[in-house]
Amino acid sequence: MRAAGRGAGAVLAVLALAGCGQTVAAQPVVTTAEVRTDASCLDTEVLDALGLELDVSLRTQEPAGTTRGLPPAGFVADTALLCDRGETLRDSAGTWWAVTATRLEGDLDPLVRVATRTPAACGVGVVAQVWLVDALGAAVLLPRTAACDGDLTAALDDLDVLDRTEHPAALAQTFTRQTPG
Repeated sequence: MRAAGRGAGAVLAVLALAGCGQTVAAQPVVTTAEVRTDASCLDTEVLDALGLELDVSLRTQEPAGTTRGLPPAGFVADTALLCDRGETLRDSAGTWWAVTATRLEGDLDPLVRVATRTPAACGVGVVAQVWLVDALGAAVLLPRTAACDGDLTAALDDLDVLDRTEHPAALAQTFTRQTPG
């Protein structure tokens, strides 16, 4: 009886490994995000997703990468920080590409539910980036494609705007002063 049981187990194992002729789509691996204390729309990962690079004149230190992913167990989001391409800004240095940082509050449960499911596929183009921030300022950067999900966009739209700020990120055109001839 034992030999027959082992033989049946071996057959089942072979069939399971072979997939019995059925194709099973592999689920993408989504990591747990690194918890940071410095959620910023000028983060290297955020700017890269927005198609920008922080101008050298604005760097205070060497940019560090952020591990994106899902919030760790027990993380309780209090606000969301939405980062998107902004308008251009002008100053004495020239015209800057800007990033709009929008801090949002309200019922974050729908946002967290949508963000923790399998990320949607994105087309080409710039996609807004989302940080979840707890009451003490600890934050996680959601997967790059999280904002591609229409349900996430709807959940963001249901939140109230606390603050909106434009940050210069990349110098698009330098100002040239013309000297009288």
